Amino acid sequence: MFKNLPKKKDYFDWFMKSSPDLIVISDSNHKVLECSDSTEKFLGYAKKELIGKSISELYYNPADRYKLLRLLEKTGSVIDYETRLKTKSGRMVPISTSMTYYRDEKGRVLGTLGLAKDIRRRKELEQKLALMAITDGLTRLYDRGHFNVMVNKAVDNANRHKSPLSFIMLDLDGFKEYNDTNGHLEGDRVLNTVGHVLHEMIRPKTDTAYRYGGDEFVILLPGLFEDAATRIAEKIRRKIEHLFKHKITGSIGVSRLRPYQSSYSLIKSADEAMYKSKKAGGNRVSVG
Repeated sequence: MFKNLPKKKDYFDWFMKSSPDLIVISDSNHKVLECSDSTEKFLGYAKKELIGKSISELYYNPADRYKLLRLLEKTGSVIDYETRLKTKSGRMVPISTSMTYYRDEKGRVLGTLGLAKDIRRRKELEQKLALMAITDGLTRLYDRGHFNVMVNKAVDNANRHKSPLSFIMLDLDGFKEYNDTNGHLEGDRVLNTVGHVLHEMIRPKTDTAYRYGGDEFVILLPGLFEDAATRIAEKIRRKIEHLFKHKITGSIGVSRLRPYQSSYSLIKSADEAMYKSKKAGGNRVSVG
């Protein structure tokens, strides 16, 4: 009944050509003996370039290969181990790999058999979900919870390296009245616009802006002294004043980290400066 089945070698050839996964067979010297067609396409090599190549050269960081081999020695097999490969062009690509030894009839190790899956889309989704978890949905700024984590890190880093750290706190003047008069959708538009203003005014990849709550916003400015932070705060104030034609303005407080000061003290100083601006009629910047 099974007489028409293909030979084992035919099965192997078909599997290596049609499998969507990366399959690599290595010898005892950790050089490529055989690989699937998907491996060629994924890494950008021709098969003749891969055969005989040291597998560690295919890893983005060759040390990752040795970590994987040490784990394999301890456990005998590895399942769904996340690591990174390097394409022929040098681009890093994340994979999830499973690996085992293959042996001769006497049980001696002849090499390894590895099967890997491309997890780029999964990683992209994980990054998006992680960002969503710390982002305010309305303003697209970071949220209060993320600020509570990052302010402590920023303060610890500044104290450790004796580097400057400044802090801005902003409260919108007239927002409640504007929101009550024009409706919550219009109020949401204002908050969204302020979020864009902060994105535009801060240094990308260095400063971070957060929606602190309601119509309050804060900014961490590592590496900046108080005078530079005050100039940024003044630009923000003028921009808000211009956009909303004085119907909504900003009361802003600026503080700097004193030697070995806590995050609580940094926030408190800016908060007090902000209320100083508010009590003086709003639409101004005060330094704490």
